[in-house]
Amino acid sequence: MRTITLLSQLLKFRNDSKLDAQKVQELSRQRFTSLLENVYHSSKFYRDLYSFHGIKPKDLKDIIPKDLPIIDKAMVMDNFDSLVTDPSITRKLVEEFLSNDTNPRNRFRDNTVIHTSGSTGVPGIFLYSKEEWSLIAALVVARISQPVFNPFHKLRLAFLGATGGHYAGVTLTSDAPKFLYNTRLFSNPKDIQQLISGLNEFQPDIISGYAGTIYQLALAQSDGRLKIKPGRLQSSGEVLTENMRQTIESAFKQDVFDLYACSESIVLGIQKSSRDPFHLFNDWHHIEVIDENDNLVSEGTQGSLLVTPLYRTLQPLIRYRLSDTMSLNTNTEPFISLNRFKGRTEDTLTFLNPQGIKHNIHASEMVEFFAPGLRQFQFEQTSPNSLLLRISVNDGYSSSKQIAEKKLQDILVNTGIESFVSGKVELVKSIGLNSKTGKFKIVIPYCN
Repeated sequence: MRTITLLSQLLKFRNDSKLDAQKVQELSRQRFTSLLENVYHSSKFYRDLYSFHGIKPKDLKDIIPKDLPIIDKAMVMDNFDSLVTDPSITRKLVEEFLSNDTNPRNRFRDNTVIHTSGSTGVPGIFLYSKEEWSLIAALVVARISQPVFNPFHKLRLAFLGATGGHYAGVTLTSDAPKFLYNTRLFSNPKDIQQLISGLNEFQPDIISGYAGTIYQLALAQSDGRLKIKPGRLQSSGEVLTENMRQTIESAFKQDVFDLYACSESIVLGIQKSSRDPFHLFNDWHHIEVIDENDNLVSEGTQGSLLVTPLYRTLQPLIRYRLSDTMSLNTNTEPFISLNRFKGRTEDTLTFLNPQGIKHNIHASEMVEFFAPGLRQFQFEQTSPNSLLLRISVNDGYSSSKQIAEKKLQDILVNTGIESFVSGKVELVKSIGLNSKTGKFKIVIPYCN
């Protein structure tokens, strides 16, 4: 990102943070209407969808968001080519890019590509234009990192997580402004001691990663194996439980900044400490909470989240259903807050080597799995030393099973368990929901 562009956006975002709640709501509503009018004329998918529901161009200025149909990840992926507003971009071309490129710094025609499975088990591909990605990066600096510029000392930023692919966290961190940060990426280690040694050498000022990984580091800091003094801890990608937070803050003597992010919109909100509410950035998002019948709930009532990122025009998501549940609260502060929050939590799989030593595979090693044409996937530990990967693919992707077998083997190798754990890929028509819970699980642990 050009420095002058970043600085101008930083100033704007900081000024927006000083608006009162009513002004923020008015701004959000204006941006929603502008997005809707843009999308109606530039996206065949939305034009057809809204026409089917009787919505005409003359209705767009006055329509209420709740009168628009809800969309979800499956609809976005099934209608990828007609939804994006650049007709030269197709799902096939983007999938070819993802299949051949794992460097998070590389771009698809100047556009940032993020791929993920999400908690529904339906793989998602999300595109951000150059302008949209610049806005996100500036929003993170202005409202999350809030660095103090020092030309004699760049902040040492350590990212912990999956680094070999186009994932949200590593892609965003890779784009951290170089005049502010000295960034180092730490991939998920086979042995936590490797990560500890690397951090002891790097001595980061900022740590950013999954809540579970930061929690493991807090345990190492408490017992003396880790010896660092970060000035900022940023958690995202997993639910930060109260026990995790207390352990981390006790070990590092620092509050944890809990970032609410997803691949559909990288910066939704933040909680800066356990003493503060969890604020959502509703100046750049239209936020709704609905019940099981898709009706809006009253303030303070828990329900499922719908989000409309108001800055996304290349691959617009209007009234997009997320799997998170929460309740919202408006107040005198600029941004709305949530009272309860439940994000994705996955199980860790545990395998035993011949010496009886436990080896864990964290869900982060599996939930970002990708192969061309992939519709659904699910990992199941079927015995103490075997791992089954079920995949469902679109028609015309005959090579997907072979690619999946190679990537499953890569997971076993990368986690150091390939010598005593066997992996198998099973091609299925579809993967259903759990008949008892009605939920989909990406990772199923072994049960004796």
